[in-house]
Amino acid sequence: MGAECTDNLVAWLNTTATLQNVTTLPAGITSARALEIIQNHNLHMQCDPHMVKFEPIPRPSKVETPTIPANRGLVAIGEPEYYSVTDKVHTLPAGLWDSNVESVNEFVNLEKGVFVRLYSPLNVVMETVWTVRENESGGIELVEDVLIKASRLLVGTVKNMCSQNWTTFHGKIVNLMKESPASS
Repeated sequence: MGAECTDNLVAWLNTTATLQNVTTLPAGITSARALEIIQNHNLHMQCDPHMVKFEPIPRPSKVETPTIPANRGLVAIGEPEYYSVTDKVHTLPAGLWDSNVESVNEFVNLEKGVFVRLYSPLNVVMETVWTVRENESGGIELVEDVLIKASRLLVGTVKNMCSQNWTTFHGKIVNLMKESPASS
C-alpha cells in the first residue's frame, strides 16, 4: 500500500494548465523569416523577459530519452539541444522579493517552429510549442501553445507569470523578425 498510496497522492497533488498566445505578424515578415528567428535558440532565450543568463549544456542525466509529445502532431527536424537558464522570478509584487531560478531548457526544432521543454525546481515542467502559421485572412501568426505541469499549489502562479509576460516576449521576437537577416 505504501508505494501505491504515494503514487496516488502525487497524482492528486499535480495538475496541468494550458494557454495559447497568438500574435499576428506585421506585413512583410515571411514565414521563412519568422521560422529563422524562433528556431534560433540563442535569440529565442534572449527575448524571454525573465532570462538573466543561459549557457549550453550536455543532455542532463534526468532526461533519459528526449522526446517530443507524440499526441501533438509535431515533427522534429533536429536533435534536442540543452541549456542551463537562470530566470529572475518575482515572488512578491513590485519586485519586493525576487529570486533567481535555474532551469534546464530543451529545444527541438520542428518543421513549422520549435518545441521547448523547461524543467524547473519543484517539479515544474512547461512544454511550449512555438509555430508559425497562416491565418484565415492570409496573414502570418506566431502561435505559442503552453502546457504547464506542476503541483496544484504552483500551477496558477506559473500560468499567471506566463499570461502577464507573453506580450513582451512576443514583441521582442517580432522586433527581431523585422530586422534585416544580416543584423540578427
